Amino acid sequence: MKKTTAWCMYDWANSAFVTTIVAAVLPVYFESTVCRGQSVPWSFLGFTVRSDPASLWGYAMALAAFVVAVLSPIFGAAADVGGRRKQFLGTLTALGVLCSLLLWFQGPGDIWPTLLILVLGQVGFAGANVFYNSLLVVVAPPEERDTVSSRGYAFGYLGGGLLLALNLLIIRKPELLGLADTATATRLSFVSVGVWWALFSLPLFLRVPGMLDPRRAVEKRFIRSLRTGVRNLWTTFRHIRRYSNLLRFLIAFLVYNDGVQTVILMATIFASSELGLGAGNLVGALLLTQAIGVPGSILYGRAAKRFGAKKAIIAGIIAYLAIVTYAFRMRTGTEFWVLAALVGLFQGGIQAVSRSFYSRLVPPDMSAEFFGFFAISSRFASIFGPLIFAVIGDLTGSIRLSILALSGLFLAGLFLMVTVRDERPGTGGDPA
Repeated sequence: MKKTTAWCMYDWANSAFVTTIVAAVLPVYFESTVCRGQSVPWSFLGFTVRSDPASLWGYAMALAAFVVAVLSPIFGAAADVGGRRKQFLGTLTALGVLCSLLLWFQGPGDIWPTLLILVLGQVGFAGANVFYNSLLVVVAPPEERDTVSSRGYAFGYLGGGLLLALNLLIIRKPELLGLADTATATRLSFVSVGVWWALFSLPLFLRVPGMLDPRRAVEKRFIRSLRTGVRNLWTTFRHIRRYSNLLRFLIAFLVYNDGVQTVILMATIFASSELGLGAGNLVGALLLTQAIGVPGSILYGRAAKRFGAKKAIIAGIIAYLAIVTYAFRMRTGTEFWVLAALVGLFQGGIQAVSRSFYSRLVPPDMSAEFFGFFAISSRFASIFGPLIFAVIGDLTGSIRLSILALSGLFLAGLFLMVTVRDERPGTGGDPA
């Protein structure tokens, strides 16, 4: 197996966590079974708040994003110092796999344990992607990264969509496996994610090298390497500030990806709470997103290669402005299916091209360190959107207004992205 294919297989593996657990099955199970379809009282700083399941989900996503945002640059710097990208990737992958398996034990009333496992699983998933993304510079030269990155997202749509389809079949017909009921089949789907993620991660660990030049690896103990990474955090920040164009792109990415990530994380629980759609409609629509996402990601990558990555990203931001406006007006299950199709066209493509666009701006010998900051942008992007979504929902009682608020993020991201220069590969622009 080629190392580019082995790298893409990790997208195939870990996308099952996003599709089955984060996006499709767990949100419905959390609202209908764990929360029993009721709002939940909880205390914060001495105040008692009563939140519906959608708002609780948003708060959990924001917390997970905050934890990863804090840890990502530390892990990234430590990985570059110690030459241990794959070791860090393996540790965080194991955390995500374990959390997927632990969801088997969660049932009615297990609200806080379920949210804790969800947060830790998100930390494993997103933290691992710091090191997975940084390996793109190892497996592909600059001129091929748009294509390889987009292919990775296509693999993710295929793998995540295939397992989701199998899980949907089992949930709808639990008797096929001799299961007692739908709830048991749902919990089994969480176990399948852990097994799938672990199994299909193996090609990356077996075939992809951890560094551009393995001879540069520095043998250090884990704690010493991590300590050195912490010391280098401030140095990393000073480095990235010297590349003004790269920093400008990071800020733009933080803003528009805030909206993209919120759509991914909140769409299903929004449709379940606001439209009253059942699991069959919700999972089926997300399968449509996966199916359209495969050719959509590949075509988006080709468009970026032909017209330029910057123009492709701008086109995607404009498309998302239209998507959230449509979501605000959405009233029926059919309209949700249309929304799912539209998201599939642009979701993977805009993220893949953003990843490859950034990889061409960073200095190659500091890729993991700089990709730690890329992960900060990604994770901070995932803090504020869900948090805004949850707070507006609690304050107004209308999560439609939460959806509409995302248009401001896309408008700001569009304005910032227009100012970014499309520099030559691997430079990040001349240091300021």
